[in-house]
Amino acid sequence: MFNKFMAEFLRENSANLFRSKGVLAFKDQERKFVFQGVHEQIDCEPAINGWAEGEERVSKIVFIGLDLDKDYITESFKACIVPEATEA
Repeated sequence: MFNKFMAEFLRENSANLFRSKGVLAFKDQERKFVFQGVHEQIDCEPAINGWAEGEERVSKIVFIGLDLDKDYITESFKACIVPEATEA
């Protein structure tokens, strides 16, 4: 889902996007991932340091640019997040 979101976002906004960065926790992946980019050039790879013991696994992104639709970004990114399973 995240890859689809980023592909669509970049297709529509690359001219106005200056920088992007983030920390990502992917479902079924134990590793922490980081991404960073300039315009449409994005790199995403495992972080050098993984999740610390007891650290909350979260995904956070930052976009720096002009005329970016904050509501679209927020809602689209939230749609990528898989809620943690609750204990029964």
